[in-house]
Amino acid sequence: MVRASMKSTSIVTAIAAVLLAAALTICVAEETGDTTAAPGAGGNSKCYVCHPALKTEAITLDHLAMGITCDQCHGPSIEHMHDEMLMTEPDLLFGRSEVRTMCSDSACHAPGDDRATYDLEDHRDPAKVRQFHDEWLGRTRPNGRAITRNPVCTDCHGTHNLDEPLRGDEEQEGPWVALFNGVDLTGWKRPVSKAWTVERGRLIGRLDAKAKPANLLSDAQFDNYLLAITFRAEWPVRAGVWLRHAGKHPGPRVEIFDRDKPAAFTGSLRVPGKGLAMTNLRKDLTDRESWNTLSVRVEENRVQVWLNGEEVGAVGVEGPGRGCIGIHLAGRSGANASQIEVREILVRSLAQSDASSDGPS
Repeated sequence: MVRASMKSTSIVTAIAAVLLAAALTICVAEETGDTTAAPGAGGNSKCYVCHPALKTEAITLDHLAMGITCDQCHGPSIEHMHDEMLMTEPDLLFGRSEVRTMCSDSACHAPGDDRATYDLEDHRDPAKVRQFHDEWLGRTRPNGRAITRNPVCTDCHGTHNLDEPLRGDEEQEGPWVALFNGVDLTGWKRPVSKAWTVERGRLIGRLDAKAKPANLLSDAQFDNYLLAITFRAEWPVRAGVWLRHAGKHPGPRVEIFDRDKPAAFTGSLRVPGKGLAMTNLRKDLTDRESWNTLSVRVEENRVQVWLNGEEVGAVGVEGPGRGCIGIHLAGRSGANASQIEVREILVRSLAQSDASSDGPS
């Protein structure tokens, strides 16, 4: 009787172990997106909980049809998925300057010839794509993205916004608007300085070393909004982005510069007359060889800054409640001129519900 009982107990224990192993396998599959671990696991269902707009977003659906899920580009992002306060970013994020390189993986969209990145001529019908691009140049697409001379994949395909997480339709009230049309200075106040020109579809700021600082300010004024500006510079440079410039009260400015002593780098926030209100200590966030995307969320007296998809920080500052968006350029010591080049400036007004939210962008 004892042997039988022990045998029964062993069988029950073995069954329980098998069931536990199966349960753990399914859980791991659901959290990592491993579609081979258990039937029906994977997909984007876990992402749709917080990002419902992805259910109908074109890029997401096209990739999903080919078996490519969110976590194959952004990593398992388990900590991000479990963070109900939305403070933890996905494992992998890509700033605007990184989009084309990321998509040009040899296993995905391999570029032809000896090019490093996928381009217009790599499409199935290059002539048709070129015609489409020329028709939309300087205009804003229905997805809210402005078409420039150097577009990235997400400008034409879908609304996969890399500057902030996708939200539900009920919160997507304000469209992205292009402040720079890629053609001329329409929409900007006539600059006092001759430092600002438009060349080859790009906004160029060029200032001699001993020249006075030059500002370029928008005609329109803004209060609460999201801003994305894509730029590159001749380093070292001393420039910045005015957030609510109101004449004699310019308000805070996001800096574009390198300063070693004391350390402060692009993405730091300056309040004129008071110094830096927020300091970026990460020099590695700036790409000094190519394009950078600076993203800013301005709501009431709170400013939140990202550089190339990485959050620099958020801080409360005093200043005008409404003003112009502007670009600042200052001369620097030495014989060389100070130069900054901008190819895209996008702004989206925040609805009242967005502006009153305490959550991060």
